[in-house]
Amino acid sequence: MATKYGSVSAAKTNEIDTSGFPVKTGLVGFLLRWAPWLILLLTALVFSKSVFCDFTNFDDDTFILKNEQIRDISLDGLKAIFTSFKAGKYQPLTNFSFAIEYYFFGYNSMVVHLTNLLLHMASTLVVFKLGERLSGNRITAIVVSVLFAIHPMHVEEVVWASERKDTLYAFFYLLALLSYTAYISGGLKLKNYVVTFLLFVAALLSKSEAVTLPVLLIIIDVYKGRRINRKAIIEKVPMLLLSVGILVVSFLSAQSEGGLGAVSIAVYGWVNRIFLFTSVPAFYIVKLFVPVNLSAMHYYPDMHNGLFPWMYYASLPFLLLVIWFVFRRSSFRKELLFGSAFFAGAICIMPQLVSVGPALTPERYSYIPYIGFFFIIGQWVSRYGVNKWRIPLYTGFGVVVLLFCVISWNRIDVWRNSEVLLTDVLEKNSDVADCSFFYWLRGNARMKEGSVKEAIEDYTIATQQFPHYAEAFSNRGSAYFQLGDFNAAIHDFDQAVKFKPTNARNFYNRAAGRASVGDFPGALADYDRFIQMEPNDANAYADRGMVKVSLKDTVGACIDWKKSAQMGNETAGQIASQVCGQ
Repeated sequence: MATKYGSVSAAKTNEIDTSGFPVKTGLVGFLLRWAPWLILLLTALVFSKSVFCDFTNFDDDTFILKNEQIRDISLDGLKAIFTSFKAGKYQPLTNFSFAIEYYFFGYNSMVVHLTNLLLHMASTLVVFKLGERLSGNRITAIVVSVLFAIHPMHVEEVVWASERKDTLYAFFYLLALLSYTAYISGGLKLKNYVVTFLLFVAALLSKSEAVTLPVLLIIIDVYKGRRINRKAIIEKVPMLLLSVGILVVSFLSAQSEGGLGAVSIAVYGWVNRIFLFTSVPAFYIVKLFVPVNLSAMHYYPDMHNGLFPWMYYASLPFLLLVIWFVFRRSSFRKELLFGSAFFAGAICIMPQLVSVGPALTPERYSYIPYIGFFFIIGQWVSRYGVNKWRIPLYTGFGVVVLLFCVISWNRIDVWRNSEVLLTDVLEKNSDVADCSFFYWLRGNARMKEGSVKEAIEDYTIATQQFPHYAEAFSNRGSAYFQLGDFNAAIHDFDQAVKFKPTNARNFYNRAAGRASVGDFPGALADYDRFIQMEPNDANAYADRGMVKVSLKDTVGACIDWKKSAQMGNETAGQIASQVCGQ
């Protein structure tokens, strides 16, 4: 059989790989045949040191270390996991995965990071098969999967321990896409549809962002030439209804935690809100090609004289130029439209129309949407990487992959512990007026490491940037208390009580401070207030008993010590037996 690339004997006519090239021998053939496993090996090498990263106090404490749901894997515990929220999130399968790890290994950061890496590698393999099935081209599959595996914007997704919800939902989400391609190419068999639906459910139970899947299924229908008829629409209805249900649950869970807040029109104005919106896709497109100045936090921009920095206004013409490039008439328009639609469909609920924090463009949101752009690049490489352009194009792609590997490898170091991560965030956002939350977090990390004076510096900056920051005052008060500066501690506890009187712990802390300087009536009043708010705290009764002794109220002290002993405080019981008798 003759081809434009030469003659192929009859014995070799079936040995054509999906890239359209005759099967190669030697190094090229080896690379093509073993590409998926070589990509997995590369992924494992690039992310290998992620397993040695510690937990951070940036959500890892909330969703793992202090997550009571993962400590009980009994039937009652499983019921709690699947019927309750955690920190405004409904992610039962994610919590179940943490529970399994906790049951066998306890709080082991290496195990958690290793699981995240294995999920990322498994998703990379699925992306390879998905790219191959969508394009019918092995070269495209290689390009898409290797970019997915090592792109620096994906480091956060893999290395951040509590982002298990993203790596887990993405795995099921991608499997659902792969199953759906089997459904539409295999005669619309019911079993393939059922598998797709069940994988979609698993993705939703891992993270609510999986609601975008029905949109991508329609995009795939169009790309693969399927008619959008009644059947094609009806089969999406159960998924759409389930998506609406999950969105409602997610909204209610976030609202219950005070996590929702519309980005204020009064703050930015309608015109500036348009540019804020267009800056989101522009950010991800730029970072696709230039993944530098990465950070665990990209804040909403500060305004100066009613204006954003110039790049926010430049985002609109930039985006219009991209749209023109995608829609212009060309032989490559189908690929451009599909890849861009894939990106837009996957990221459509991500732009911060409703804010859930100070982050405008989290890097982890690129994880699945970038596959659309990677597909465009893969199709372009496979189409134009022939004849005289093959060597320079593949060489250039190899250089880009190597560069991305180096950036990702170095970026992983930033996540090795809380202080390093938070220092990087603060350095990358030095021009932001209010980074008080991250100064507070770094102060907490430094306190944990025993760097008390450095922690006080961070808490001080936090209170300067946000003068009503009760938690920063409270923690700085604890730091002063630890250093023996009780008057400074009491001053900070006063501020904490002033700005957050609903936090019982602020009264407890101030009571300890007042007792340390001999203000026993003030300490007693604070202990009384705390116990009114937290009547089941055994230590509070024991401490109030000590204050009552100082006020010559031995009878009241004995009542408190015995109460504390009844609640399980053995030390209080010993004091009661010695001082109060029977």
